[in-house]
Amino acid sequence: MPAVPVISELAISETLAGLGPVFGRQIAVEIRSNDRRATPGRAGADFFVSVAWGTERFEFAVEAKVRSAPRVLDEALRQARRWASESGRLPMVVVPYLGEKRIERLEEEQVSGLDLCGNGLIIVPGRMLLRRTGQPNRYPDSQPARFAYRGATSLVPRIFLRRAVYSAVGQVRDEIERAGGAVVLSTVSKALARMADDLIVDRSEGRISLLQPDKLLDELARSFAAPRPERTAELKTPLPLADFFRRARQAPADEVDTLRLVLSGASSQDRYSGGLRADTPVVYTDDLDELKRRTGDAWKPVDRFANLKVIETRDPTPFLDARPEDGGVAAASPVQAYLELATAGDKRDTEMAGEIRARILRDLAR
Repeated sequence: MPAVPVISELAISETLAGLGPVFGRQIAVEIRSNDRRATPGRAGADFFVSVAWGTERFEFAVEAKVRSAPRVLDEALRQARRWASESGRLPMVVVPYLGEKRIERLEEEQVSGLDLCGNGLIIVPGRMLLRRTGQPNRYPDSQPARFAYRGATSLVPRIFLRRAVYSAVGQVRDEIERAGGAVVLSTVSKALARMADDLIVDRSEGRISLLQPDKLLDELARSFAAPRPERTAELKTPLPLADFFRRARQAPADEVDTLRLVLSGASSQDRYSGGLRADTPVVYTDDLDELKRRTGDAWKPVDRFANLKVIETRDPTPFLDARPEDGGVAAASPVQAYLELATAGDKRDTEMAGEIRARILRDLAR
């Protein structure tokens, strides 16, 4: 993959020339310098773009950015409009990549855009609308926490669905620890930077707040992968599920109880939705050997007709914000339940995921 590009009129001109006629051979796109930028202390468009179609020519003032994140694009839109107003031209943004959603956003805002991959949008109100999409991203985001919504780093965005407002980065980390997770401050900071770029959180003086819980749930679902199993056991235990959990929680008096045990999200769904799944309950643990030792004669492996499946995993996500119940069982969080069901692909699971999603959003609004 190419490195993150240098945005200048020369770099853009050379890149566009290499891409060929993005909008067809009848449309000529020319990059021109803004001499005003060379004047000390004076700001203006990064450069100008001229779009010619037959005898007609349209002039654009460009704000260029080296990144394509939503927050960066928002800033580019504001600046492009400013430069267009000051210069009497039309507004345009140039970024490394414009996907379908970003081009739709530009069309809604009536601002033209070009990227360095061969996608673009030219808008001249009442005169011209040109659109080119589908070219792959040659410049994937190289910023930290690219995978903020996946794996252990996803503990940071997930915690905003338990509590939506914090006063500092350290407070976010502390909330994760209270919910049974563990992250270092640098991971929290990187994840928050990505979430801010995606306009999911707002970071202002002394406040970090969730802006778009719906979008956050979508990002988590898009990046979700089931916890990777280290080992798996199929059991036919004689104990009811609550008794199995209670026995597992009985650590020797001289030991610190560090064993983690929680129902999977799918197996916890009846706590958060009106549906009911009839499959074998699934339990996640971080130490299969210790769980086997504590449950003793209730640990009965079988090849068929199991009534409990145990998965050992190093993935911290299913244990975050586990919900202990009076009977002894620890249910997964509503977020974990939502993600497992939303990505299962079954119609009934999708319906239950919708109920749980509505509950998450309703609880956040209180």
